[in-house]
Amino acid sequence: MDAKKTGAFIASLRKEQKLTQAALAEKLNLSNRTVSKWETGDGYPDITVLPKLSQILGVSVDELLSGERQSSPIPEVKVTEVENGDHLKNLFSVMYVIALFFALLAAVLGTLTELYCIWAFSILFYTHWEIIFAAMSFFATLAAGLIYCVGLVRLEVAFSKDEIRQMTRRKTWALSLILTFFPVAFLIRLYRCFFWHFQVGFAVLLCLLCALGLIILYKKLRR
Repeated sequence: MDAKKTGAFIASLRKEQKLTQAALAEKLNLSNRTVSKWETGDGYPDITVLPKLSQILGVSVDELLSGERQSSPIPEVKVTEVENGDHLKNLFSVMYVIALFFALLAAVLGTLTELYCIWAFSILFYTHWEIIFAAMSFFATLAAGLIYCVGLVRLEVAFSKDEIRQMTRRKTWALSLILTFFPVAFLIRLYRCFFWHFQVGFAVLLCLLCALGLIILYKKLRR
């Protein structure tokens, strides 16, 4: 240990704190002469004084002993954090596949059921199988949305909102489009029951809605 280097370091730190030798000595319950000896290199702080001295001067004991500030270590990315991020990505992928399965189930089963009923029946829920298939499609739609939302929330543990948006943008739009088929078909079915004489309008409206959805999805996936 270099007493002169440490003394000069103490003097510079004391000046940074805007303390006089007398003020520093008073905080340490020591004499002015003792502090002066430290700064000139003629003496060295006692080991019992070092903790309080380092606290007053705003440095660590190691820095005080070495007579210089130590550079901050470069932060390292923990392996556990990387593994956690990869685990959450894999978990989200699994949850997306499950959500996609339920969404396709609702889109195929529910949409086909409602389209057939639009053509065949003028009364809503005319047969018991329409009620069963509509109920299954409704709960499948809710399950798909809920599972996907849970997956998005889980990603927030390791990723920022911008990163999540970048990673999931296409999946979100694709799933959202698929989830619209059954609700749209069901709404058209309701419209058909109350305005049964506008059958041509139903078909045109359905085609326009599907075409609009495909155009929006195409543009979003191109970005």
